[in-house]
Amino acid sequence: MKKLIVLILAALLFINFNSTAQYKRSDHIKQTDNFGFTTMAYFNYANWSSGKNRSSMKFDSFRIWGQTDLSETIFASVQYRFYEGWRTPAYMYIGWNINKKNTLKLGQIWVPFGFEFQTWDDWGNLDYYMGFQDDYDYGIGWQGKYGIFNIYAYYLMNQQLSSSSSQRLDTDIYSGDAGPDNLFEYTKKNQEKNQFNFMFEAKPSGENWDITTGLSLMAGQLYNQTTEKYGSRFAGALHFGIESKNIHFNVQETIYKFTQQLPDTVTQDMKDFLNVSSWNFAYEMPSSASIFTTAAAYDIIGQKLTSYLSYSYVSGGTTQAVSQLLVGGVSTIWRLFQIYGEVHYGVNDPQLSGNATGYGRNDNVSDIGFQIRVYYTMAIVNKSIIERIKNKK
Repeated sequence: MKKLIVLILAALLFINFNSTAQYKRSDHIKQTDNFGFTTMAYFNYANWSSGKNRSSMKFDSFRIWGQTDLSETIFASVQYRFYEGWRTPAYMYIGWNINKKNTLKLGQIWVPFGFEFQTWDDWGNLDYYMGFQDDYDYGIGWQGKYGIFNIYAYYLMNQQLSSSSSQRLDTDIYSGDAGPDNLFEYTKKNQEKNQFNFMFEAKPSGENWDITTGLSLMAGQLYNQTTEKYGSRFAGALHFGIESKNIHFNVQETIYKFTQQLPDTVTQDMKDFLNVSSWNFAYEMPSSASIFTTAAAYDIIGQKLTSYLSYSYVSGGTTQAVSQLLVGGVSTIWRLFQIYGEVHYGVNDPQLSGNATGYGRNDNVSDIGFQIRVYYTMAIVNKSIIERIKNKK
């Protein structure tokens, strides 16, 4: 908590409040776009790769997305992705604007907890890879906007896809084996059930600045298919962010505790770590810990060229060792292209290299890599095209 307060004060003292800026993420679709696709390819260099050839250039994914207003108050949105050897829905939901202040969503919806996504870099942070950011599960949610205040109250019945599938984007509980040395397939058959999320945000703004301060709470069940008993999941977070003309900053502190109802014969080590998966990859994370995440960005030439740096740190609870992730780089937007050049440095980070067994594990593994990722997004149908067709008629 002290780290959180110090960083907030530092940002308030040194930030240059001139004008707000709106960032475009590779998967952030403009409100005027109705249907289209995004494709991504990347060049990668990794110091942990085996053999002499540590560099590669690969196609990553093809993504189809769509959004539409079904009426003046009803809307819908969907995105589906195709990767090499696997595919998955990113989100799919229908919504109802009850009035200007209240909105309902139903389907595979964003789970309100902390910041919606890592604002600037493309790789993400440890909040994301441990399931506390940019998560989409199945349920119903209400959002209320009252002046500078946003209130979210969501009920999520279950996680995205089956708990036995690792072919997902966001991080969820995984009921399969998390690695060759962790034969937990028959004891750690957990799945997420009956989750409630509440988030309160205050977003004051001026002519040249925006500030976001938020409190998030999560409570849910963790059902074990072997014992047929329910465990529990609890998490809380504080987040703070600043947007100005050319300097941007955010910080988040997350604490959580998951309790598994495993068979009586399991070891304490099995209780101390959970099996999770994301990006078609399974790994472990502590059953309880704290996660500190912060990020800053500077617009060198507006959105045409932005530099950024983010840092994540996992400790406490049932962790055996600290896990860290540092991401630094630059991004640029040029017409339909968005390009990232990033350096990644991780300590005990399984998603970065696969060498570490899990976050918080005592592996003492450090990895560094460099990537250039290129996104190409095209809106095949948008509101201007629809208006031109209507005018011709």
